[in-house]
Amino acid sequence: MKGKKIIILLLIILFICITSVIILIAHNNNNIKDVSKQKEELIITGMLHQSRNYFGLKKMVEKLKIEENITIDFQVIPDEQFDTLMQMKIKAGKAPDIIDYNVPRVYGSIDPLEHLADLSNEPWINKLKNIDTLKYTDGKMYSFPLQDNSGISGIIYNKKLFEKYDIKIPRTSKQFEDVCKYLITQGITPILMCKENWVPQMWMNYGYSQALGSGEKCEEMSKKILKGEKKFSDYQELAEVIDYYVSMFKKGYVNNDYLTVTYTDMLKRLTTGEGAMILGYSEMISTIQRVDRTADIGIFNPPFDYNKNDLLVCPRFSIGFVASKDSENLETVKKVFNLWSKPEYLNLWFKDNPGFPAFILVDGGNVNADVINLYEKYKKQNKIIYESMSYLEPIQPLNSTILWPYYLEAPKEDITGEELLSRFQLDLDKYLGKTKKIYDGN
Repeated sequence: MKGKKIIILLLIILFICITSVIILIAHNNNNIKDVSKQKEELIITGMLHQSRNYFGLKKMVEKLKIEENITIDFQVIPDEQFDTLMQMKIKAGKAPDIIDYNVPRVYGSIDPLEHLADLSNEPWINKLKNIDTLKYTDGKMYSFPLQDNSGISGIIYNKKLFEKYDIKIPRTSKQFEDVCKYLITQGITPILMCKENWVPQMWMNYGYSQALGSGEKCEEMSKKILKGEKKFSDYQELAEVIDYYVSMFKKGYVNNDYLTVTYTDMLKRLTTGEGAMILGYSEMISTIQRVDRTADIGIFNPPFDYNKNDLLVCPRFSIGFVASKDSENLETVKKVFNLWSKPEYLNLWFKDNPGFPAFILVDGGNVNADVINLYEKYKKQNKIIYESMSYLEPIQPLNSTILWPYYLEAPKEDITGEELLSRFQLDLDKYLGKTKKIYDGN
């Protein structure tokens, strides 16, 4: 009887404890809501690439709303329409408060002195790891970066598929094409491509740097082209990269419907094993694994013959945001950026999108092991190089509107690399003459 009384007493105590915890949690939640209600509601507008509408970013936006009563009204734009719509809004004086873009590449598309807010004196500046790579030429900071860098480039591949068919990582162009031929016999598309023109351009953007063979040669080429001393078509190495890219289509290694397939569907085909490989960069792996946690995706350096020095390309940009100089809500934007620089916000982004944070004390998340190993290997060998586009920022506005569409259509038109570069040179000459953005050598 005494034992029963003790059990009943313990149950009563347990009930009281549980009830107290529930009341405490409810009280804390109400306090959070009350704090939010007590603060004046603030709203800012933004433009966001569709491919970057990450779950982690949504969590950051939700946290702002709950804790600060700040709402971000994002307009999510299909990637292929983004630059055109952005320029239209800027020219019409209707730019949103914040714009999602690659940093520092954004400075080639938007004149920071004319349109962007100077963020050089914001409190989060001192927490950046490598601020010098993100500044404009005047030494000032006109952007809010999320990443220190965007990882590495390479052939993204379905590891389960390679293991199933006992396929080894190819080390030469011939071995790569042998893999492609074998995959076709198994009813699998070797190389996947999509209609978003920023995807196929990576073959050239990364390939040009590898074909030229060093960062010094990339910089030298860029200066001479921007000064008008040389033309793109003067560099046979560039034409060779385009010709190899087009040859992949001619040989049937690329999906025939690439002009209609979306980026999302392309990634899905990789995970299901309908296709085997994509030439891209490591952030694609994070995108895939957000959707399918069971996906086993790897990456290897392109083994193409034009990469004679076996160089690994690292995209020299950060996903980030810029603020409109004329925004009526600039103080709110600055408040948002300051909050977002803190680990409790940025950890949400990197948990969903593992990588290399721009800020100290931030957890980069569970970065793919192949990405880390490949990066460390080439870093030790001093064989890491930046993508060619990073040396040609003054002509950034021509990329998504003229040059990248040329790359997208090249296989269909069956033109040579030399023909494509000569065609683009005419557009470049016209642009440089009109804007007078000739490189001054400084």
